[in-house]
Amino acid sequence: MIDFMKFIDVDNYGTCGPKIRRLPSFIVELQGSSKKNLKDRGAYKWEDGKLRLASEYLFTIAIENSINHDYITEKLWHAFIAGTVPIYLGAPNIDEWLPCSSNCLIDLRNFTSAKDAADFVQRVATNRTLYESFHQWRNQPMPPHFEKILNYFQKVGNYTMDCVLCDLTHRVDRGENLQVIKKKLLADIGRF
Repeated sequence: MIDFMKFIDVDNYGTCGPKIRRLPSFIVELQGSSKKNLKDRGAYKWEDGKLRLASEYLFTIAIENSINHDYITEKLWHAFIAGTVPIYLGAPNIDEWLPCSSNCLIDLRNFTSAKDAADFVQRVATNRTLYESFHQWRNQPMPPHFEKILNYFQKVGNYTMDCVLCDLTHRVDRGENLQVIKKKLLADIGRF
């Protein structure tokens, strides 16, 4: 990221790195964090502030803490929710998780250098048609793979693992066939 920042201005509202900026007062007010610090983050609406701040930008940098298959955090989803184009580095299989068929993020793996990536971001930022092409997915039907992901998370979001295991145990105790229960569970909330 530091190399990328040599070639393009990046507003840094974090706690480390160069050129750290103070949060605008309207964000501090929105999230109710004027007298709080990072240790109190759970006590104020930091996510509301982050999304509102991101919505002020064309791009949001979304670099995962770890580069592993299927490891995708709120960094990416927040960028989409805020209406910005994510500049992403993370899961090698990110295409399997995207709400688009193509062209909804800038994948830093596609560039040979930080300068090449920064030049591309500058080009997208200054070409309205090119920038808008990164938002076309918002006007199209969801790809089937993404619809399956949403359905999966909606189903499992209603249950904790404790609840699922308790229900399985109770049903087996009542005489239901464990293999049939497992097969239905996999069909309902199994891998997409």
